[in-house]
Amino acid sequence: MTDEKSGREIYGESYDEANEPIFAGIPSFLKLPQVDRDQLADEDIDVAILGAPLDTATTIRPGTRYGPRAVRAASTVPSPPYRHFNIETGVDPFDSYNVVDTGDATVSPGDTKRSQKNIEAAVAEIAEQGATPIVIGGDHSISYPDIKGWAEANGYEDVGLIHFDCHADTGDDGLCGFEYDHGAWVKRVYDDDLVAGENYTLIGPRGFWPGPDTYEEMRDAGMKWYTAMEVAEFDLEEIVADAVRRATDGTDAVWVSFDVDVMEPAYCPGTGEPEPGGLIPREAIKMVRDTVTSLDPDRFGFDVVEVAPQYDVSDTNSYNGGITSGFANRLIIEVMASMALAAEGKTVGDPIKPKEPLGPQTDAEAPADD
Repeated sequence: MTDEKSGREIYGESYDEANEPIFAGIPSFLKLPQVDRDQLADEDIDVAILGAPLDTATTIRPGTRYGPRAVRAASTVPSPPYRHFNIETGVDPFDSYNVVDTGDATVSPGDTKRSQKNIEAAVAEIAEQGATPIVIGGDHSISYPDIKGWAEANGYEDVGLIHFDCHADTGDDGLCGFEYDHGAWVKRVYDDDLVAGENYTLIGPRGFWPGPDTYEEMRDAGMKWYTAMEVAEFDLEEIVADAVRRATDGTDAVWVSFDVDVMEPAYCPGTGEPEPGGLIPREAIKMVRDTVTSLDPDRFGFDVVEVAPQYDVSDTNSYNGGITSGFANRLIIEVMASMALAAEGKTVGDPIKPKEPLGPQTDAEAPADD
């Protein structure tokens, strides 16, 4: 984390105003500086954005290879690019962190395992230089190399995992017999002894896959889950507190993985596996904020996956991104802001509030002007 600097000091004049129209220039994430991964330490980078445009491990509808491009396109719509004071949380992550876009990991079309190895190496390179990796997928199979590269580079032996998803992704052989597809990555990190069942919590599953045998195995392993209906029934803060407690119990660090198909497809249609009955954006943003502010930002990693822009009703070839990629972009900014709060030991920043208290004030006098 950059010490005692404001966003203006970190990013210069670009912090206050955009220097070019949003449709011009190279669309890096938020139009942030682009830095090669082997230069992160030299540039004193805190957070590194990485694209993982892999979808050859998907099993339903392909297209998440365009996820990183679409999320970057959506991220250029707010302007100016670096100043992101959030009126609800009262924090701007760019007052705390030096963030850059490191481009995409190399993928080899048709060679899923080689692509995953390349993603693992790219995430490891980020972590080895002291930066926090934030990865944009790609199908959910990328989370296995994400976690593996991050954990090994940092020397983490026991990792906590908080997983937002419509599906458990704990199949022995995925959905269609390939043990490294997007429905098997949790089982891979579990089999590698990186994540114990007691340190894993799934939030938002619903629908018809996986079957009862897999869930019985998850229960026997000590894994825990809150279905989408249970998210609606429980207090969100209680769910987060439980997931964080489990993820931090005896572990070295925590990874948070967010699959956009956990969302109600009316809000996030751009994904390969839409399923009715999912989370709404306010629920998801609230839980992600509360999760990340409860974690150690120096022992943390995050990915957002399964954005498939061609199924997004508002996306036109990702020139400006669509509803789903816009949500993923927002989620990344929320994660960085929550990291900044956690680094200061806070759960909320300094939001600007009206002089008069919120709510009906029928019996109270309006405050006098200063």
